[in-house]
Amino acid sequence: MPTRSQLYAQAAFEAVSRHYPQPLKALNTSQKEYRTFAKKFPSLIHTCGLAQAIAFAEAKGHTQYLRDLATVVQRVGYSQVKEASDLARLSREMGLVPYMRLSRDTLTAAGWLKRYVEALAGEEEGG
Repeated sequence: MPTRSQLYAQAAFEAVSRHYPQPLKALNTSQKEYRTFAKKFPSLIHTCGLAQAIAFAEAKGHTQYLRDLATVVQRVGYSQVKEASDLARLSREMGLVPYMRLSRDTLTAAGWLKRYVEALAGEEEGG
C-alpha cells in the first residue's frame, strides 16, 4: 500500500509530465506561465490562505494549474473534488477544522507540483 507522500508524488508527476514531455525542447509560452505560477502558488497559499489563492488563480486564468491541483488533491483522499471548481467551492464552504486540513493537504499537493515542474521544466532563463 503506497504512503500519502507516494500518492502525492505519483499524481503530481502524472499531471506535470503531461505539460513537459521529455526530452524537453524550448518551452512555449503556456509552459513558461505554468512553470512560473506553479513555483509561486505554494507561497500564495501561505500568505493569503487557500480560498483567496484559488480565487486569485481563477481570476488570472490559471485553469490548467487548478485542474492539476484538484486532480492531485482528489487522488489523495478528497473524492468529492472532481474538478477545480469543486476545490474552490470546498475551500469557501468548509468549516474551520476541515478547511485547515484541506489547506494543508492542498499546500502539500502544490509543493509536489512545484517540485516536478522544477525537475521537468528546468529553471527560468536568467534566474
